Amino acid sequence: MAELATVLAFSVFIGSLATSATVLKLLLMTNDQRGVTIRGDFHRAVKAEGRRQPLGIRTGYAARQGTRLRNTTMPALTQHTIFDQLRALGLTAGDSVMMHSSLSALGPVDGGPDAVVDGIHAAIGPSGTLMVPSFRDSVWGDPDDFTNSDCDCQSQDGLCPSQQPGFQGILTETVRSRAGSLRSCHKTHSWVALGPVAGQLLATHRQTPAMCGEGNPFEPLLELDGKLLLLGVQVNTVTLWHYYEEILRVPYVGHFWPDERHLNHCVPGRRIQYQYPGIMQEVCRAAGILRTGPVGKSTSGVMRARDFESFMATIMRDDPYCLVLRPPDRHHGDLAVDALQKAARMLTAWQRGATGPPEAFDTPWRRYHAAGPDEVVRTDCPTFAGFHPADGTQVPLCHANDRHPDYFSRGGVFNECGITACDQCWWHRTFPTEGT
Repeated sequence: MAELATVLAFSVFIGSLATSATVLKLLLMTNDQRGVTIRGDFHRAVKAEGRRQPLGIRTGYAARQGTRLRNTTMPALTQHTIFDQLRALGLTAGDSVMMHSSLSALGPVDGGPDAVVDGIHAAIGPSGTLMVPSFRDSVWGDPDDFTNSDCDCQSQDGLCPSQQPGFQGILTETVRSRAGSLRSCHKTHSWVALGPVAGQLLATHRQTPAMCGEGNPFEPLLELDGKLLLLGVQVNTVTLWHYYEEILRVPYVGHFWPDERHLNHCVPGRRIQYQYPGIMQEVCRAAGILRTGPVGKSTSGVMRARDFESFMATIMRDDPYCLVLRPPDRHHGDLAVDALQKAARMLTAWQRGATGPPEAFDTPWRRYHAAGPDEVVRTDCPTFAGFHPADGTQVPLCHANDRHPDYFSRGGVFNECGITACDQCWWHRTFPTEGT
């Protein structure tokens, strides 16, 4: 039965994307250009960059958040070629650009990261501004690396004087280290920008309730009709998928750290863009909001920020739970089926026409704890992962939720599954306990 449901979900998704030959290759066999393989038997993904990706489609380079062509003999990438390829992707003089990136995905570069940053600045010109993430957010590692410890968020201009490095790669650090770069005030998720409107993009970030909602740098980027550049990476790297989740205060928004204004979004529910990045990459392409092309050895992409915002608003209005993975029905826990069904529904909603976002839920943000004996635990849920001992008690876990910062260091199942959060779960409300 589960196998039939999977096949039907593939059929629905393919039917929604009949005009995209790339999607057919992605779903049915392989996409040789990107090195991504989708497999019908859905085994557990391998450990990637120190964290477990459970119950996922094996996605090769996507598990490392990069898109790279298969090994070919290619001369080192030059600044001039970077300029030409970025202009072909749609960057123009005067653009304000929010970039997520992977240097290694580009292949050898003559001049290294400085040549890449120079090529980007050449493409957007002296009137353009480049903005990159300088996130800390190492909640899974050394506690000292969780925040910018020298950020007090008290400066009159709204900017941050911190010189602590971010953990987003050498390209973002190259931008941060350049003379004239500015940094937004957020202890875990600051942004760095370089260019004439850098201050305008960054100044309101210290007023945000968390890191991705109202007041974050995405909003002035929208006002400036800016663009998102995915340099050697896929759409799963775009942090602003959480924009409307935070603004709407959806029930599954995340595990909240009030002092740091930080949310671990996936604690109460794994997200489709992280578990199945290849699917969401093709959804954005099929929706017409993502333009892709080569930059060096990579397949890179550009999205107009206003198109991305409109797409998010439309799919969230159609289904406010569209980004969080849940069991697709009462009896089956295959999250891949849920991902494919939601992907198809996103495109159907987008084809009907763009809309505004839904009304806000206004769910209070909270810190999630293991459910106690008087709290809801749906042991009949197909993604229920059982009770497991910790601190003298039995902790109920769920395959559909990601690991919890208070439990993951125990290893084993605690590093593969999250604690249950049944009280706010769509599946719990949709499929009440049988007999009630």
